[in-house]
Amino acid sequence: MITPALLSALSAALALSATTQEAGSDAALRLARLVEVAAIDDACGLLPPSERAILEREMLTARHHAERDGMSSATYASGTARIQRRWATPDCTASATTGHVLRYRQALHGWLLGGERSFEGHQRQWTARRSAEASGDWILAQDARHGPMNARFGTVLIGQDVTVLLAIRSDRLPASAVLVLRDVARAPRPVDFTSGGRRQPPGGEPLAALGALASGQQRIWTNGRIRDGGRLAPEGEGGTTSFTFPADTLERLTALDTQEGARFDLFDAAGARIGRIWIEVGALRQARDYALAANEPR
Repeated sequence: MITPALLSALSAALALSATTQEAGSDAALRLARLVEVAAIDDACGLLPPSERAILEREMLTARHHAERDGMSSATYASGTARIQRRWATPDCTASATTGHVLRYRQALHGWLLGGERSFEGHQRQWTARRSAEASGDWILAQDARHGPMNARFGTVLIGQDVTVLLAIRSDRLPASAVLVLRDVARAPRPVDFTSGGRRQPPGGEPLAALGALASGQQRIWTNGRIRDGGRLAPEGEGGTTSFTFPADTLERLTALDTQEGARFDLFDAAGARIGRIWIEVGALRQARDYALAANEPR
């Protein structure tokens, strides 16, 4: 049980690079430290805008993990209020004040050092990186394969715009695609289709083990294509095509359980399904934060 006292343990070490497994147990301490840095910055304005934007995303992710681990909204509100009162009128030149922000910035820069990180999930991983190109370069991706189809899903940085993309390489290319995932409004909790491991998951696909009944699903259709000459597609044989998806697609995915999968149903021009690609939610939230931080304009 996470208590207000735990949330207010401000001496906890900052852990921006915490793994998925560590985040559950450390999330309240990490959240307290990030809220403390934000409170100091509110009073003293020590962070540049780009780093403040990164901090805001980090706080949202840390709060998500802390609440998943049992922290209530009331605990978060009371703990945050206590931290903000403590730092309402600090001496902005004192080392006791600036030291907190300096340690945060050092951890942040160390976290981003190298420009690329892999975030392991339960069965799949997300790769997040700094874009090396001015236009059209993956900054977040998960690779998947189903039969003869190779796919890559994530986000591509085009200019200053982040585009959600599914790139496919196959001998038989689809004309359209739809992402199918649990609708958290209609199905607040996932269904375990394996009955605790006693049954095979639907279709023998491990990522289909958790999900929603048909009545609790939502569908997100592709909203366009990118002609990239195959540059964004995974390696392999065959032709290529790339579908774009709405900007809020990743937000909908991060609302799911980390062990859940989501599937892309792929259709030909006549509307017949010709393939299915599964991805894992996994460490998407952390990977997305890293990709956005690494590509934040400075």
